Amino acid sequence: MKHLKLFIGYLIILVTLVERSLVSAFPPQSIPQESSTKSHSTINFYGIYLSAHQFLLRHNIVNGTGKPVSQVLDEFFGTDRDSQTNFYLNILKITDHQNIVQKELAGFAHYHVNGEQILTAHNYVRSLRKSLIDLAESGADIDILRERVGQCLYTLQQFYSNTNWVDLHGDTIIKEFGISATLPVSISNLSDEPCSDCPTDLTSLQSGLCKNNTRTTKLTSGYKSKQDVSKPPSNNQGIGKCSHGSQDDTSRLKSATGGIYKGRSSSAHAPHFYLHNEAFEAAKLATVYFLSDENDGLFSHLGIYLTKEVFQIKSKKENKEVKDYSITFVIDVTGSMSDNIAKVIQGAASFVDQIRQSKRIPEKYILVTFSDPVDLEKSRVTNDADEMINWINGLTVSGGGDCPEYSLSGLITGATLSNFNSTIYIYTDAPAKDESRETEVIEILQRKTITPKFRLRNECGSRRKREIGRYKRQSSVYDSIAQATGGDVERFSSSQDLADKVQEDLMSELSFIQSNSSQAISQNNLPSSISIIKWSSTNTNQLTNIEVDNSVDSMRIEINGTSNSSEIHLRNPNGSLVDSGAQDVSLQYSDYLIIFLIESPSKGLWTLENIVSNPLTINITANSSFDISSSLREISFEGFFYPLNGNPVSGEEYVIVVLLENLPANSSISSIVLVDEKGNAVTTTVANLLSVTPNLQYFAKTKIFKQIAGVQIHGQDSTSQQFIRSCKHTINPVDVTLKMKLFIGDLSLSNIEQLEYNITNHGGNNRSLTLDVSDDKGYIVDNRSIHFHISPGESENKLVFIRGTQQSTIVCHPLCDLLAT
Repeated sequence: MKHLKLFIGYLIILVTLVERSLVSAFPPQSIPQESSTKSHSTINFYGIYLSAHQFLLRHNIVNGTGKPVSQVLDEFFGTDRDSQTNFYLNILKITDHQNIVQKELAGFAHYHVNGEQILTAHNYVRSLRKSLIDLAESGADIDILRERVGQCLYTLQQFYSNTNWVDLHGDTIIKEFGISATLPVSISNLSDEPCSDCPTDLTSLQSGLCKNNTRTTKLTSGYKSKQDVSKPPSNNQGIGKCSHGSQDDTSRLKSATGGIYKGRSSSAHAPHFYLHNEAFEAAKLATVYFLSDENDGLFSHLGIYLTKEVFQIKSKKENKEVKDYSITFVIDVTGSMSDNIAKVIQGAASFVDQIRQSKRIPEKYILVTFSDPVDLEKSRVTNDADEMINWINGLTVSGGGDCPEYSLSGLITGATLSNFNSTIYIYTDAPAKDESRETEVIEILQRKTITPKFRLRNECGSRRKREIGRYKRQSSVYDSIAQATGGDVERFSSSQDLADKVQEDLMSELSFIQSNSSQAISQNNLPSSISIIKWSSTNTNQLTNIEVDNSVDSMRIEINGTSNSSEIHLRNPNGSLVDSGAQDVSLQYSDYLIIFLIESPSKGLWTLENIVSNPLTINITANSSFDISSSLREISFEGFFYPLNGNPVSGEEYVIVVLLENLPANSSISSIVLVDEKGNAVTTTVANLLSVTPNLQYFAKTKIFKQIAGVQIHGQDSTSQQFIRSCKHTINPVDVTLKMKLFIGDLSLSNIEQLEYNITNHGGNNRSLTLDVSDDKGYIVDNRSIHFHISPGESENKLVFIRGTQQSTIVCHPLCDLLAT
């Protein structure tokens, strides 16, 4: 029997859907066949980029006197390419929140400012904006604030695509929309008929014969079929209410025929295509005003700190050095930890907060939570301390049932994700149920020189001593692991003692940082932008190719499985054997580990040969301005790409989108490759250009049948030298999905509301599952554990009923597919 867990946590957004129609505004992303069509992604990039520029100047963070916008941003980020990439990726995150509204709420006119729902849309944005500001003041999660920003900007931008404002006023903006109590414009009423007939055939549209179909100076918007507001019938021949007018809008065939949509530059899709650029300019300027106006802008309400966090206007240049080490917490979240979790949360969050203010901040923060059964284990990695703190503060406990837990599995995951020469802190009250993995744990900790710190609180504190005795031998596993790896084990009789130890660990960590800060990373002198070239596993006499292109300034080759450099042959493009005596080459050694640090490596194909009997694991990174990131997208029925929430379904087609930062001039891209955890290619697909500006993106359509560990992009530089760039990207296809529906609205106090969810078996076998539902507010009023028996291809819809009991409480469920494998 498999278990699905549904947790309704800090913030609830529920779902309602009507029949979907095609995109009715600016498209979600660039359209390769329509290079002149501007998307939400484009509007956001320019709008947020310009807003960040104004923010930096207004607060004297950068001197912008006489400098173009791009130079100001470049000076702010400097050589900190990682932070600059995070800034761009954050814009895409905000765009993803827009895309979700565009896709999931396509049938509701006011989200898109269709159907003359102008005042409704205006007040909706005002309400969202106020809730965003209130949430910011209450210390809400940063991701929630980003979500609200995306929702506000979506409808704000749609105003210029779907109304006749641009027809009347060009690329100017209405500053009051979504902000002020009233709009200083006249709006069409029910009896007005603001449009006249115009042709609907493609030839006429291409000839511009629908240019003069508006006949009013009042503000109006078009009706669109399949939405919740229907177009009223006309009372007079040849005139009537305006239609949206896209090709899927059947209301365009009724008087007044035609439409006023201008969200695309293609006459085949938008009757007012000739106004597309003006609509884009207005939407961009409105975005800048909404965010950064000195009096009304959102930035002024969020304040300097939150603005930096929400929009990732951050750089690591504050005299801090990014060190190649990690901070990892492995935390037991089973039910027996309920007496201890608050203290662990408090201590761990404080730990991270103070570490990020130290002289050397870690390259990444890692959080692993383990439970029972083992497949409930979760792991998360970030280089953003605030994101880590938010994850820690959001921890809750549930499940378990018996005393021992799968702690060693969690430790292995944490060690796998951790950097070399790092420390892992393990918090649990239970012995190890998976003690058989002791040797595996010791091997990986020794290989990566990782020190474990076990912090144990009254093993299964709520259990009877008689039961604890049954697992006394198992608890000694922690001592064995610590002894073999240089770690330590401490046990505590109270939660407060445990919390005090967390602070003691922090002081020890800070002391170590202080004493070693002068050394920092001088040995390899790698700045904060580290690009992954590739990773691989090799056997005896096997060659690994290392492609070094013109953008590589220095290279790090990490070889796990040997500490004897004579057991490997590293050769440069000239075929010469490389050792520590070579110019600009240094070696680092530890148990089962060799690291080559190579400054200014020769461009061309390097090779590394494994000449020993043991398999080796190789990780190759470079200091390079050129890097990539990837996202997995689902394909809508109209062919657009939307964010995939959760896991893909095995065998269905999806899209891998790769964002390229600073691709060297005159380079070409050939393929996108999905690789497994050993670096072996699983799928190789031709790379297709998605967009050039404002971001260079490529995409590939593919079906996924097995676990993927990363994405590579292959190509050639200006000298025809092959290059590879990789990024970590775990993809786990599933055959059972759990989906909940979307609704943006309020949970009325004391009223019972329903959350609808669907479970589907996409596989070829019968599945027996149990859905366990829990929440941290006590709002659920019905069955919390439901059993399913689902045949292949079948779906079942169920409801969870909740009732609010606290005023001004934000509730949410994750908008994602949960899975049973």
